[in-house]
Amino acid sequence: MSTFIIGHSTPLPGRASQLETRMRTLIGVMAQRGARSTRFMRNIMGEGAGSFSLVAEFEGFQKLMSSYEEFTKDPLFLDVSQQVSDNPAGQNRGPFVLRDIYGQTDLSSPVHAVRSYRMSRKNLPQMIEIVKEIDHLSEGYKLTAVLPVYAPEMDMIHGVYHFDSLTDAGKIIDEVGTSAEFQELVLKANEVGTLIRSGLNIKM
Repeated sequence: MSTFIIGHSTPLPGRASQLETRMRTLIGVMAQRGARSTRFMRNIMGEGAGSFSLVAEFEGFQKLMSSYEEFTKDPLFLDVSQQVSDNPAGQNRGPFVLRDIYGQTDLSSPVHAVRSYRMSRKNLPQMIEIVKEIDHLSEGYKLTAVLPVYAPEMDMIHGVYHFDSLTDAGKIIDEVGTSAEFQELVLKANEVGTLIRSGLNIKM
């Protein structure tokens, strides 16, 4: 099982470059302190558009927690944290913790589209079956799903679509996303949950 730490920040006016430098530094420390993969991304459409996000993946919760304890004591991490406190460059949200429940999320993928459903946890088995059906509709993308573990909204499931480029994302939406088969599965998903937001991000 993979677990993830994710943080978001919307740059203040004129501070995007400084914010990016700080977030890249933090994610570098996470990589040195036990993360098995990382992702620095720009949210370009939908939810969080204009913000940056960082993600670090770990093998299970013990590794995540032990690494978290290590990197939050790292001198470079502490230095950046002090800069953030003294002179903020963005409006921060997180960190949050998530875990995968279907498939293996690939943080190296050039493009991720994320669709978030609000639902009761009792409906999770039904939703996973729907995710499987959507994942098998086409070989042009991969679909995984993650659940929040430490987050302000616990009644959520996030589907993560992986694409090789923005062009490929558009192609798949034309070919699959507007198809009768996909729309039928979307209707089934809305019987067990409610789609409340979606967004598109690119790896930087």
